[in-house]
Amino acid sequence: MALIDVSDLLRDPDFTNVVTLIRRSSAINEHGEHVMTETSCNIVASVQGINTADLVRLPEGARLQDLITVYYRGDLQAESKGGYADIIVWQGHRYQVRTVDEEFMNFGAGFTRALCSMEEVSNV
Repeated sequence: MALIDVSDLLRDPDFTNVVTLIRRSSAINEHGEHVMTETSCNIVASVQGINTADLVRLPEGARLQDLITVYYRGDLQAESKGGYADIIVWQGHRYQVRTVDEEFMNFGAGFTRALCSMEEVSNV
């Protein structure tokens, strides 16, 4: 059990931002096709940058990855019922929730800590 409660810091206006939370879900349209819908709302969260020069090595090459940690009093989902992760829009960029740390709840009652990575821009 944690011996420190950081809830006061995570609610302090000096450490918080208004960000957009986008919940994505899947539905079937009248033609039998999967359609993804996005529902957005503004939330107050504490966003902390991580090493922005994280090199990811992939079979097709290497690329830099931008990561943030989001502390939010509520639920963030790395994967929802429809299979889509939540999106956080911060400073004009879309970040996808990759992992949610369940153990963090001991440090801040009701808060979720999520690791998010910047979404790739599609040229399609």
